[in-house]
Amino acid sequence: MRCNLLKKYVLFLFLAFLISFFPINALQLKFNEKTIRCVPITSSLKLTVDYTHSVSLTEVTDVYCVNSSGIFAVQERWQEFEAGQPLEGYAEDGFFVKDMNMYLGKSWQYWFIPLNNVTVTLNGNVVLSKPSEEGILEFEVFKIPAVMIAIGWCE
Repeated sequence: MRCNLLKKYVLFLFLAFLISFFPINALQLKFNEKTIRCVPITSSLKLTVDYTHSVSLTEVTDVYCVNSSGIFAVQERWQEFEAGQPLEGYAEDGFFVKDMNMYLGKSWQYWFIPLNNVTVTLNGNVVLSKPSEEGILEFEVFKIPAVMIAIGWCE
């Protein structure tokens, strides 16, 4: 009886060990190579990047959907047709809006300076707000072992 229980316990531990290395998709956000957020992707995530356009000094909002397949540009909102901004879109609440469903791949980057006053939200929660230094904002979908989530490395 005791030997059977021990075998079951060892089998359970072995299976738990194997499952802990099963890869799970996650989204990692970095600013200047420093991780600011890492979350497992269990469903679609909404990522929003709000910033001041450095030429027109008007507000721009980029909206993304992130899932296990990668990053999709969903919508861009801007206030003026200036250099570096789309030339097509419809008007809504003082903004020009361009809806899209464009696959961008597994990673995407921005370069920001303090003048841009960037704010990044993930599912409505602010994860980065107006950094005081210039830098590269990067978000990436990648696989991570389940054990890394279990030990708290990735929320």
